[in-house]
Amino acid sequence: MIQDKNFLMRRLKELAAMLNKQIGSFPDNILGITQADIDQQIYTATSLSVADFLALDDQGLEDTIAKYGAQGAPLMLDFLGNLFYYQFQMSGDKAYLKKAQDFYARFQQESGTFSMVYFQRLQQS
Repeated sequence: MIQDKNFLMRRLKELAAMLNKQIGSFPDNILGITQADIDQQIYTATSLSVADFLALDDQGLEDTIAKYGAQGAPLMLDFLGNLFYYQFQMSGDKAYLKKAQDFYARFQQESGTFSMVYFQRLQQS
């Protein structure tokens, strides 16, 4: 894993933005982002694969968030919200939607920002 914290923060921000764009993408994947692209970006930023994140229990996710400290926690929450929402869109599994909603709510609370897109995702059932 790359140890430069500023680099990691930029990567997490880019990764969250990429997933957010993919979530809002048209069905024909007009952006051309593949699952392999997402996997590679996640591994570069965190040294964990998508499968590793999806397999983490709540304590493991909290440890991962804490590892990024106060500055990086909102970025990690944003990333995790987008990751789980993306997985929900791919699989339809409501457990992923619940986790995404939890991370979106925490992101909005901790960052002090409001996003209409995230608000709409929080209201989804």
